[in-house]
Amino acid sequence: MNINFNHLYYFWQVSNEGSIAGASKVLHLTPQTISAQLSSLEERLGKPLFIREGRGLRLTDFGILTKQYTDDMFSIAKEWLETTQDGAAAMHRTLKVGISDAIPKSLVSKWLAPLIENEQVANLHCIDGQQSELLAQMATHKLDIVLADKPLDSHLPFKVFCHEIGKSQIGLYGSAAICERLRENYPFSLQAQSIILPAKNSPVTNSIQYWLQDQNIEVKVSGHVDDSALMKALGQQGFGIFPAPLSIKAELQRHYGVTLLGTIENTFQNYYAFTPDRLIKDSIFSEFVHFAKGVS
Repeated sequence: MNINFNHLYYFWQVSNEGSIAGASKVLHLTPQTISAQLSSLEERLGKPLFIREGRGLRLTDFGILTKQYTDDMFSIAKEWLETTQDGAAAMHRTLKVGISDAIPKSLVSKWLAPLIENEQVANLHCIDGQQSELLAQMATHKLDIVLADKPLDSHLPFKVFCHEIGKSQIGLYGSAAICERLRENYPFSLQAQSIILPAKNSPVTNSIQYWLQDQNIEVKVSGHVDDSALMKALGQQGFGIFPAPLSIKAELQRHYGVTLLGTIENTFQNYYAFTPDRLIKDSIFSEFVHFAKGVS
């Protein structure tokens, strides 16, 4: 199907402005011209894109879908045009990385090392937050990469590539006094002990609860904390034992003064990098993912 991309651009501007009158000011075209072009596009597609609502227009379901595609199309076009300005210097850009609160920052710093040293990246902008919030920002092109500890939701309304970049077995940590008392009969010494867990229904929390049930052990859940730094701080203060990857054992002992109590069978923390379906920065993404997979 051949599509007139000028017509798509007019549609995109009307959908952004909410009315033909608003788009006519942006495009410097008469409302009659834009209206005629929209009618031609709808006729070509065989489906309506807008429904009149008062003095404005409301997108149909098909219009909403078309808007999502045109957002991507013209965002990529804008990005491409930026690379033509000032020659190679335009390739130096700000790279925006979203980081899930649950990921240990020591791992993040290792993963980001190649981005800091990459000659194409002039500025690295890092944003902490919940995974769902970060992915929502990626959908609107406010983030280039999202680092997370949970796999991708298959129901996302936009296309995202998911790369598994790390995996580590989970252990239980606590203060030296608590671990010394519980180590002899571990894991059965966990009976009735206080434990701090990640968010409810997270993969790690579910796996730990299955493991405890299999061992016929009942614990006291002191709280669910999705911020890894806060969980470690609470464990350091003696609020309970807590799970963390074995890959950061040395960091936990050095910075928080906690000790490894024992491992949890068949329980692992996976780490992921989500990248959008974009064209210009693919080489940067590929280099990052390749390096991150080699970080232990």
